[in-house]
Amino acid sequence: MGMATRVPFVSPTIFSPNQFHKHCCVAQGSFSSSLLSHATRRNNKRFIGISVVAMAHSSKSTVLVTGAGGRTGQIVYKKLKERPDEYIAKGLVRTEESKQKIGAADDVFVGDIRDSESLAPALEGIDALIILTSAVPQIKPGFDPTKGQSPEFYFEEGAFPEQVDWIGQKNQIDAAKAAGVKQIVLVGSMGGTDLNHPLNNLGNANILVWKRKAEQ
Repeated sequence: MGMATRVPFVSPTIFSPNQFHKHCCVAQGSFSSSLLSHATRRNNKRFIGISVVAMAHSSKSTVLVTGAGGRTGQIVYKKLKERPDEYIAKGLVRTEESKQKIGAADDVFVGDIRDSESLAPALEGIDALIILTSAVPQIKPGFDPTKGQSPEFYFEEGAFPEQVDWIGQKNQIDAAKAAGVKQIVLVGSMGGTDLNHPLNNLGNANILVWKRKAEQ
């Protein structure tokens, strides 16, 4: 089945602790729902709200959530699981440990998004793919906030933004097309058009640059 290469819908979503906005791009297709997300702040606490809005359809949609072991991925995966009359939810995680963390269900696959061949089993029979994978910066050892230090960040070997947010996301999109997936929801990050955005300095890895490249 063909799928549009451009994404006609962009929705602002999550407000993260470092003022990092997320947005989702939805490629055209027959999948009959869209993922919407919002966040508010109350009493200096952070609240994340995620809802799945479904339109009329005659049968269940099978949805694969990649990055299902992450913070946002877990929320989306669980929200879909709460609506079994409308969705058959499946997940893709990076490790067995992550699979155990979200319940070790048979519908959760372990795969490496950097290896496109490992994605095929998870994409079999999928109607829609929600991409929630992302490189995650780590704080370098020795950081002590009590001493007025500023944290320094790094990315683990093999988990740089270029490998995860560009190559990994491209692999997912290409594999989904090959598998006949009808629709892809790519959850990226706002700020990708700003080359001087401070988040690009995290680990000197240009994370927003690579996320933007995947969106394009």
